[in-house]
Amino acid sequence: MEQAAELQMRLRRLVRRRGDFPRKMKLAAGLDSAYVGKTAFGAAVSVNLETMEAEESATARGQVAFPYVPGFLAFREAPIILTAAMKLKKRPDVYLVDGHGYAHPRRFGLACHVGIALDAPAIGVAKSRLCGTISGTKLRDQGETVGEILRGRSGKLFYVSVGHRISLRDSIRIVSRCLSGPRDPISLAHMEANRMREAIAR
Repeated sequence: MEQAAELQMRLRRLVRRRGDFPRKMKLAAGLDSAYVGKTAFGAAVSVNLETMEAEESATARGQVAFPYVPGFLAFREAPIILTAAMKLKKRPDVYLVDGHGYAHPRRFGLACHVGIALDAPAIGVAKSRLCGTISGTKLRDQGETVGEILRGRSGKLFYVSVGHRISLRDSIRIVSRCLSGPRDPISLAHMEANRMREAIAR
């Protein structure tokens, strides 16, 4: 894991925590994965941010090449979700990733890997805290704000952080918009990945 940690430390210098896109974001894609033994299933579902209707989905299947280790999720999940994301015919304006971005012990979580690999705005939307302490709605670690905590319609907490090429403020705005609907992009991708997994498990 030492080499993986060193790679994260090097790559985090590439992360841009500000928006550099000139146009309004209209299309967001959720990315998620599911597993059966050593088989991984990745899914990408794009959603229109104005209507909150799903527009396109893509999936991928492959073999797991890295064990599950907290803090190193990207080495396990990034390959399969990136494969699914690149199958989308229309490139999304932003990617929402089921995992952390900057809110990571080495400031380079799964959403950062995805954003750098796709050279696109990416946001980490995690269901649990990996580092830091909660201060109101802020997630703080080592004296800096690394993320924001949002509450979904069901009351569930989500830990939002920058992945790449977007500010935390814009990340919060986009994720809040997505969570306001009955099905957010990541939930849709989760359902799609699970559908593939269940089909194999039958």
